[in-house]
Amino acid sequence: MVQSPTMIDRTVEGDREKRRDRIRRLSRLMAAGCLATSGLLAAAMFFYWATTPTQALFTQAGIPMVPALEIDLSTRAMAFGISMIPLGMLICGLQSARRCFDAFAAGQIFSREPIRRLKVFSIAVAASALLKPFAGAALSVLLSFNNPAGAKAVTLNIGSDMLIALIFAGTVAVIAWVMAEALDIADENKQFV
Repeated sequence: MVQSPTMIDRTVEGDREKRRDRIRRLSRLMAAGCLATSGLLAAAMFFYWATTPTQALFTQAGIPMVPALEIDLSTRAMAFGISMIPLGMLICGLQSARRCFDAFAAGQIFSREPIRRLKVFSIAVAASALLKPFAGAALSVLLSFNNPAGAKAVTLNIGSDMLIALIFAGTVAVIAWVMAEALDIADENKQFV
């Protein structure tokens, strides 16, 4: 059976619309996931600093000498604040990703807004990864501050998770850059028609 050009056009358009619907549905799910993850991360950090025993905090911070008494509430509050600096950057990035997915769900696939949001997301993830070792060092100083002389500690941890986060952020930044270039080329081509 030979299909007429109109039937082919309708079939192609129908397939395209199905793909757009899948993008919209997945984008709505991803936006909700970004929002939920942001809240869960902040709540988990609060719960961690509010409930984790001192010995576990010192061990995880890489401080060998653990005090006999539990650390006080003000130290826990300051530690929570320090920990929230890199986490806050990550949450900011997740909120930017959420707005990007919201734009995709609204049908704005190749437009300036989602591209800008992807760039902000990549910058926030990179900033979070870069700030994490410094926050860890500040935490080790804070937690060991009351230790006797010679038992104070400064720990700086740079791990593979930081490098992977930086590679991920760079990948997203390049994808956003390529999308911006594609949008510019499409805009130029529209002017010639």
